[in-house]
Amino acid sequence: MKYLYILLFGLLCGKPLLAQQSDGMERSLPRVALRTNLLYDATLSPNLGVDVRVDSTWTVGLLAGLNAWDIDKEKNKKWRHMLFSFRARKYVNDSVFHKGYFEADAIYSHFNVGNVKFPLGLYKTVRERRLQGDLLALGGKYGYSWILSRDWRIEAEAGVAIGYAWFKEYDCPHCGTYYGKDDRIFLLPQLGVNIVYIIN
Repeated sequence: MKYLYILLFGLLCGKPLLAQQSDGMERSLPRVALRTNLLYDATLSPNLGVDVRVDSTWTVGLLAGLNAWDIDKEKNKKWRHMLFSFRARKYVNDSVFHKGYFEADAIYSHFNVGNVKFPLGLYKTVRERRLQGDLLALGGKYGYSWILSRDWRIEAEAGVAIGYAWFKEYDCPHCGTYYGKDDRIFLLPQLGVNIVYIIN
């Protein structure tokens, strides 16, 4: 009978204790992180993202990127754009900003692109035309985050988005011939190597 009392006492008192420990662990997890995608930076498009912890396995965030200059002004070669990506992440372990995660994102961009050759034969129209317009896309990614130190992480991620773009189409030279309006559905590959700084 004595052992039964001990068992009941353990069940009644152990649960609040575990809850307090779990709550303490959650409070000790990082709350906010800043990040930049180095692959995106390499296209001369500075970008900065901020992510906020919602609970022990979820974060939400926003990434903004900008390319505001011509690649070759004489040839009117450009990849000008501004981009905003809203995202939600689910980490597969019990700690945010660490190990594997799945991400869903919603993307908006305003662009002015022309005379540019993208890799893998993507978006062939912009090799000979200049397109100016907007796009919306929804995507998904899988990534992995490695701890470099208490305040720093590095991430690698890959995914794809499906989008819809509407734009005006011009010949590539300055003040080139206007061909009219068009729109299309497209696939957008997503790759990232992110450097992450943990604020708290």
